[in-house]
Amino acid sequence: MESMRYVQSLVPVFFAVLSVHAGQQPRCPEIAGTERLWSQPGLRFVVVGEMHGTTETPAIFADLVCSARITQRPIVVGVELRDQDAIDAFMGSDGSGNREVATHELLSKREGRSSDGRTSQAMLMLLEELRALKLQGIVSGVVAFSHARPDAPDAEREERMASVLLSAAKRNPNALVIALTGNVHASKKTLPEIGSYPLMASFLPSAETVSLFVTDRGGEAWTCDGTGCGPHSFASTGALNRGITLSQSASPLPGFDGVLSTGLKATASSPAIQK
Repeated sequence: MESMRYVQSLVPVFFAVLSVHAGQQPRCPEIAGTERLWSQPGLRFVVVGEMHGTTETPAIFADLVCSARITQRPIVVGVELRDQDAIDAFMGSDGSGNREVATHELLSKREGRSSDGRTSQAMLMLLEELRALKLQGIVSGVVAFSHARPDAPDAEREERMASVLLSAAKRNPNALVIALTGNVHASKKTLPEIGSYPLMASFLPSAETVSLFVTDRGGEAWTCDGTGCGPHSFASTGALNRGITLSQSASPLPGFDGVLSTGLKATASSPAIQK
């Protein structure tokens, strides 16, 4: 009976994703400032640091990836997930029955059953957007770069995450690697309040990497804390307009080259699988 309840919990989100995207072209709403970003000399990596669990950040990240098509370079997208095989199957699925199987397999993984914001409905919609971009030849591939291990030191995790992105770039020498991760991992500097170890973006070549902090008008994100998992409020980071600002002083945290602003008040995105 427990497995049946689990399968039933997949159905609303699963078919919502299929109905929203079936037969649609990828959307590419404009983001102010992308021209300057993509014209940066020697650019190979763009790391976007978010507050996990919002609806708005995965949506604007998809728009950012789509905007990179003007570079006419291969685009490899990094997502902070672990199961590469499930990602590959999902990205390789088409409009037939194997798409349903691939979606079910993706959501059935242990990570997919967590309450982490990385496995939200908005993240599932992002993966569907990336799948559509891949079918159109805009995205070359999607790599899962999370290496969370309960017994591994945090410092080792940061380096291992970066190593996946570096390997992806090595396999695709002319590609842009665009990654979405938690905002702490995206800093190029050590943050004393987090620890004395270097963070993920520090292990990427600095001159070839632009790190962007996602800002918004505050609101709610689906996070887990001492009170449990659910929508939790957070303050505005001062972003009023949608767009990219390439200035270190624009970021509320050190170690960023600029900000990516949604220009919106954030809304919480619940887990793709409802418990």
